[in-house]
Amino acid sequence: MNLKLIYGKAGTGKSEYCFKKIAELIKKEQKENIIIITPEQFSFTSEKKLMEAIETKAVLNAEVVTFKRMAYRVINEIGAKQKVGLTKCGRAMLLYSILEKQKNNLKLLGKTKENVEIAITAINEFKQHGITTEQLEKEMQETEDLYLKTKLQDMNLIYKSFEEQIKDKYIDETDLLTILAENIEKTEMFKETIFYID
Repeated sequence: MNLKLIYGKAGTGKSEYCFKKIAELIKKEQKENIIIITPEQFSFTSEKKLMEAIETKAVLNAEVVTFKRMAYRVINEIGAKQKVGLTKCGRAMLLYSILEKQKNNLKLLGKTKENVEIAITAINEFKQHGITTEQLEKEMQETEDLYLKTKLQDMNLIYKSFEEQIKDKYIDETDLLTILAENIEKTEMFKETIFYID
């Protein structure tokens, strides 16, 4: 597997260079599939750029996807499609419910709108940085700062409850990249594929 980095300041033509290379591959009737991975908000723009670069209305072996879309494809292929995607609104409702159920066990956080936001942000941070409930517990036991210990206890209780509630039922959007990374090798759909990440 080869890796090539194209870098430079904004506006120096990195994307244009990639789409030019993709157009060349398509014109050569390259056997491999071509996947252009872009952030969610740029997927339509990238699709438009692809069509302009190849100067045709239809292409069979090149497409623009996001990591999120890739993750859902992998999930469907490996057989985890029975789980429902948990949206931001669903997460907020679930966390509000957890705060309500655990209110007698929480020392600092209650079921206010502000605390739901705090819990959502904290859980996002934990997941993005690979922090588990076990690691939180370890930190909680090792810290001597009483305020920090209490806050960690609350957050760990909320995080644990959240993970228990979604286990085997929901796919949390913040877990999609982890699911993709752990399962991409179990699927055949990306074999013989050239990836461009823009």
